[in-house]
Amino acid sequence: MAYYLVYNGFWNPDGLPESAAALTAAAAHEGLTLTATPNTAWIARYDGAGTAVAGEYGALTAGDTVLFWDKDTRLAHAMEAVGARLFNTATAVELCDDKLKTHAVLAKAGLPMPRTLAAPMTYVENSAAGCAAFWREAEENLGFPMVVKECFGSLGGQVYLVHDRRELEELTLSLGAKPFLVQRFVASSAGNDKRLYVVGDRVAAAMHRHSDSDFRANIENGGVGFAYAPTDEERDLALAACCALGLHFGGVDILDGEEGPLLCEVNSNAHMAGITAATGVDVARAIIHYVKENTQ
Repeated sequence: MAYYLVYNGFWNPDGLPESAAALTAAAAHEGLTLTATPNTAWIARYDGAGTAVAGEYGALTAGDTVLFWDKDTRLAHAMEAVGARLFNTATAVELCDDKLKTHAVLAKAGLPMPRTLAAPMTYVENSAAGCAAFWREAEENLGFPMVVKECFGSLGGQVYLVHDRRELEELTLSLGAKPFLVQRFVASSAGNDKRLYVVGDRVAAAMHRHSDSDFRANIENGGVGFAYAPTDEERDLALAACCALGLHFGGVDILDGEEGPLLCEVNSNAHMAGITAATGVDVARAIIHYVKENTQ
């Protein structure tokens, strides 16, 4: 049985990204040979004989383990079809990659979150005539300001705050055919959130993130992180979210609502550097330990 790590080769053409390097180092510390590979090094082949995945590292075989640190879910599904075991699974990564799918699963599980509306699907540029009914419903259901999120985005990007109907119209028209959602703005948590990093059935680390200059608290957008001891309610909420989405591990972002914690986002391959620096917890090693325990 071989162990592979898959990261995105397009975003990282010149070497390992920070998270992949941390995971590879942690694996070596645990005595595990983890071969880091870009998704671009693998080719999925389909024919009458079934599915095969092979490339620069040879052929993937049933029983191999893949630490899937990417969003190339087509490749992930092919790897599972071959019989490899993925951490996280293709379906879990898919659900987290699309923010609207994330909220649909969380809503079905009855977990608290800001009220969220799905924008209608379109194949062409949006038009004022086509969007008018949605704009009206968004304004009546959420009020202003409201948060607009593209369904696909990372590191706090593709997330916007609009303050009135004019801004909502201009922004959503500019998005064209990109899928997006709109969400109630949680003013009580502006510039603040909690990031809980779940590994298996426990919260391995947690930090409070704060920004003085942005409604988003992401460290990548100028926020700072501090070690944080989550409440039992926050801990249970993070674990329930990961369970609902089928995640082996993930970063769960929680807002402080006026009546209690609210789920903001769940990330299948959340960056670890910020929370490790803030808390001193080696999250990469916790993930490797979990993978090793569940495959040997």
